[in-house]
Amino acid sequence: MGIETQPQPRISLLSSELHALLESSPCSPYQIPCTAEGYAKRALFATTSRLFACLVNEQIVDGYFVDCNGSNTGTTSHLLIVPHASQLQSWKAGFMAIQLRHRPVVATKPAEGAANIYAIRLLDPEDMGVGQWIIQSDADAVPITDAGQIMNQVGIWNAYKDTAVAAIRQELCSSVANQLYAYMHQRPRPNIMHSTAIEWEQSIIEGHATHPMHRARYAEPPLMPISPDTELYQLRLAFVAIPRSEMTIEGMFEELLEPLYRQADPATDAVSNDSRYILDHVDRSLELVLPAHPVHVPAILELFKSARLLSFTVSAAAQASIRTVCPKALEPLGYDIKLPLGAKISSALRTISPWSTFVGPRITQVIPKILQGAPVNGALLIAGEPASAVSNNSDFDIAKYLSCIIREDPEYICRPRGERVIVAAALTNYSDSGISTVIEQWNLQTIRQRQEFLKDYVDKLFDAFLPPILNHGFAFEAHPQNSLLRIDAETGAIKGFIVRDFGGIKVHRKTFYQSTGVDIDMLPDACTDAQSMYEVYDLAYHTLIQCQIHRLVRSLDLHYQGDGWAIVRESFEQRVPSDHPLRCAWYQETFDLKCFIIMKLDGLYRDYIYRKVANVLFYKNENEGILLP
Repeated sequence: MGIETQPQPRISLLSSELHALLESSPCSPYQIPCTAEGYAKRALFATTSRLFACLVNEQIVDGYFVDCNGSNTGTTSHLLIVPHASQLQSWKAGFMAIQLRHRPVVATKPAEGAANIYAIRLLDPEDMGVGQWIIQSDADAVPITDAGQIMNQVGIWNAYKDTAVAAIRQELCSSVANQLYAYMHQRPRPNIMHSTAIEWEQSIIEGHATHPMHRARYAEPPLMPISPDTELYQLRLAFVAIPRSEMTIEGMFEELLEPLYRQADPATDAVSNDSRYILDHVDRSLELVLPAHPVHVPAILELFKSARLLSFTVSAAAQASIRTVCPKALEPLGYDIKLPLGAKISSALRTISPWSTFVGPRITQVIPKILQGAPVNGALLIAGEPASAVSNNSDFDIAKYLSCIIREDPEYICRPRGERVIVAAALTNYSDSGISTVIEQWNLQTIRQRQEFLKDYVDKLFDAFLPPILNHGFAFEAHPQNSLLRIDAETGAIKGFIVRDFGGIKVHRKTFYQSTGVDIDMLPDACTDAQSMYEVYDLAYHTLIQCQIHRLVRSLDLHYQGDGWAIVRESFEQRVPSDHPLRCAWYQETFDLKCFIIMKLDGLYRDYIYRKVANVLFYKNENEGILLP
């Protein structure tokens, strides 16, 4: 006769007062009034929800779903954040409780000793609600009003160095402050039928969808602090003169910048001679004139003592990345320029390394090879980087502060084709009422319309980016800031994609050489040089699935109800055979997730750290979570 198993008890760790708060507090950020106070609450939530998701997914803390109503949708069901590897019996105080809008991906079985508490396998910022508390005792629940409170608590749990926690707190504070400013100074919402590429670039409100420093603008000394009202989108570029002997130049750098030099205006009346042409104010045989981001000039002058600031400026508009700008003088020729900026924007200092300035022109030379063998002609266009300049200082950590990349402008490439371009990140913006840009602009009122749009988008995305991987072992860093949607200028129909930025690509050079007969030269230790094909597959999954498609599926409201991921899998399987290594790599039960906070704690930006999380490709719906085939 078998021993009867006793049913697990249902447990609640929260007071009746906090349960009442969970039930009565606004849960969705879009329920908060659009006032200064309301936007401040939304800005805090935008950062803290991303922070909590990172802390749980990176296994810095443990997260648990607590089902208080025996259902998936009860308003008092909530998320608990507790020390990593701690036991349920120890959760008496010092943990955190968070409202939930949706059930996260959880373990199939409840935690030991509690029938209604489930370990979280994958947490997304959109799972969470606005209400967030630190539970200090049974009768003391402190509302979280500062992202620093969270890091302080986590720092105590994990015995992190005070300096490391303080650095993260500063960047979180910057993110919240800049997010508040962005909410309160929103630009007019673009329109697919007439808005320009730069209007789409500058329309992005929340930045990176999952990074806690999604709106951080944290300048490193000697740069002056960047305040939320610092103008970063409409600029007057500066110019510095630097000895040619101290620079490495790739391509026709000066020839392509000639229109910029011609249109540079004297910044003051104090020019040294009568000429208004900037190159007349340097020794052209000995000096190179380099454009510079105006915020970045103090770093150049401190690190490069031979650099001279010239009294000339020229107008430019910044793209979403802030450091890549569109000078008006270069519009007729179709070029943008990427400039270093010694400020932390999301994950890292936005300088430009010699690895990037070296590889860009070399990849540009092999663009026809990258596109060779693609089954759908014109599915992908590539914005090349024909020229660059960088300091030849042997210390790359210094050289990266003085550099410039000239890049082909996507809008210029696509206009003659009758196409408009839209940076993909702009599609997943949300209005103050919670309507995504993609639904609003394409008027996707029904589930069927949204399903058809997703299928069209994903089909064209995979037609664009999978062939270089399958044919040549070449993966672009195709996240939503580097991927631009090409649409028919008359109808708004999706035509394909154009990709930019070669600094984060991955190439398995042996495979590329075998398929094309050409090698891509790279500097030693370049992170673009993949040592295995798995590195190529991994980058593609991170940028295409985790960063781009995941956000689009959610913005189309096709995630929690389950249809979106079936559409994505079907499109992928039509293009990748079941026995192909790419299918095997992408169809793992778990997949690597880049650890933003751990990397911050370790001071990394070129070397990545990953944790395994549930593979979102197999997400079925909110009730069932992730189900493997």
